[in-house]
Amino acid sequence: MHQVSPKVSIITLTWNSYEVTRDCLLTLKKLDYPNFEIVVVDNGSTDGSQQQLAREFPDVRRICNATNLGFAGGNNVGIRDALARDADYLLLLNNDTIVSPSFLRELVDVGQGDASVGLLNPKIYYLEPPDRIWYAGGSYKRGWGFAKHCGFNRTDNGGYNQLCEVSFVTGCALLAKTELVRKIGLLDESFFFLFEDLDWCMRAHDAGFKAVYVPSAIVWHRTAAATVKNLGKPIRDFNYVKNSVLLARKHLEARHWPLYFFSMLSFLTYRTAGFLLRAEPKRVSAMFRGLWSGWTAEISQEMRGTL
Repeated sequence: MHQVSPKVSIITLTWNSYEVTRDCLLTLKKLDYPNFEIVVVDNGSTDGSQQQLAREFPDVRRICNATNLGFAGGNNVGIRDALARDADYLLLLNNDTIVSPSFLRELVDVGQGDASVGLLNPKIYYLEPPDRIWYAGGSYKRGWGFAKHCGFNRTDNGGYNQLCEVSFVTGCALLAKTELVRKIGLLDESFFFLFEDLDWCMRAHDAGFKAVYVPSAIVWHRTAAATVKNLGKPIRDFNYVKNSVLLARKHLEARHWPLYFFSMLSFLTYRTAGFLLRAEPKRVSAMFRGLWSGWTAEISQEMRGTL
């Protein structure tokens, strides 16, 4: 008997980014996986890009948010929609990515082979040069200020081809079983963008699910194209620091705090020196405003989206 492939809902968030989203959708059309849908969630675009994409891709499901809900809020709209239509897997895919035809099949095959796996990532290269690694597995230890990408910025020499369990998965191209989402909840919208993927991964681990890096699945990434274009680097710096603090306040136990303080102090010292040398005082200000915001923001016990 022919076995039906699990249904995958590919959720791509876009914001004032017609060209990169178009390129992403064109490569998704070439996937060799037999059972998927594409859901484009427009996060309040004002440049006419949603109308352009609707004309060019009439068969793609579209959801238009009235305002920019951030990465977490925008994706949660797509996740709720997919859950209501009985998807088996959700793929959160940055719109500034290009995918290989087999990457989704490779991810699903690994997910189907182990019931304890809840989250999966492919190997992710920079778009230029296409053999330079952006993500080849991720690591995070409670007490660190930030997660780390394995192989980051290195030319791929074949040393990152081992399928393995990881402690951090990036939201850039993240396949999640809906079983996991129904158990742990949606992305935490308190983060807006950045660190919502790490928070999700920590909650998944706490619930008994594994996260896995699948090197045979390949994606290329333009890296933060929409964020830098539409918001600028200081906003990213602000959220990077603020959300690190929020994550720590949400998850860390007392024994983790000395390492966290050391990690954050080292990061701020290094980045401040670098930004000042490059005459970028706005980025220094953004980091310290983020630090203050992270410590003073109200925090609930759960801080998560609702199904």
